[in-house]
Amino acid sequence: MERETVIARLIGHVFGDGSIHKTKYYFIYTNSNNVLQQKVKELVIKTFGKVKYNVGTSIGGILRYQYPSRVGRFLSERGAPVGSKITQPTTIPEWIFKGDDKIKSSFLGAIFDDEGYFRDSSNSRQIVFKASKIIELRPELERYLLQIIQMLDDLGIKASNVKHDQLKTKKNGIEVISLRFWITGNNNFRNFREKITIFHPEKIKKLSNMI
Repeated sequence: MERETVIARLIGHVFGDGSIHKTKYYFIYTNSNNVLQQKVKELVIKTFGKVKYNVGTSIGGILRYQYPSRVGRFLSERGAPVGSKITQPTTIPEWIFKGDDKIKSSFLGAIFDDEGYFRDSSNSRQIVFKASKIIELRPELERYLLQIIQMLDDLGIKASNVKHDQLKTKKNGIEVISLRFWITGNNNFRNFREKITIFHPEKIKKLSNMI
């Protein structure tokens, strides 16, 4: 992969199951799938060379890799969000949003590896994507999802409009809203498989079943 597409994919993972520490700038990737963890590690090494990293688990027991602050600082300089994504607007960096097909594909592959839900049942075949933010940021959340829909459209993949998913109230009283969109249809599934590379083994299998 070319360097810019590698960086775009890493930034996609920050928007997905990754995060950059608000003050210390560690890049942390929390995902239970070992294939994705190894892929992210490979992307980090391609971009930064050999780096030290820590492996542990989250509070919920999910596999968690922590990479040095120089990784997080670099990704933040290229447009990755820093700190909690639920409590701040998240806008896809312009160089990715308006990039070539390889750049867009790389970013989208990462966020769908992390956040996409692939449903391959006989009576419901669809790819669902949803994201959440505090209720006050609902307009920003919708704009973010519309950015993703536009990027998919640029690659010939048609998605639904943005729809309400659910509203939850946390123990501290903060309301969090989730919005979603979905992709259906054999042509869209074929275009997705052709244009966007995902690495999650179960999602690859489900996508194949859907076509």
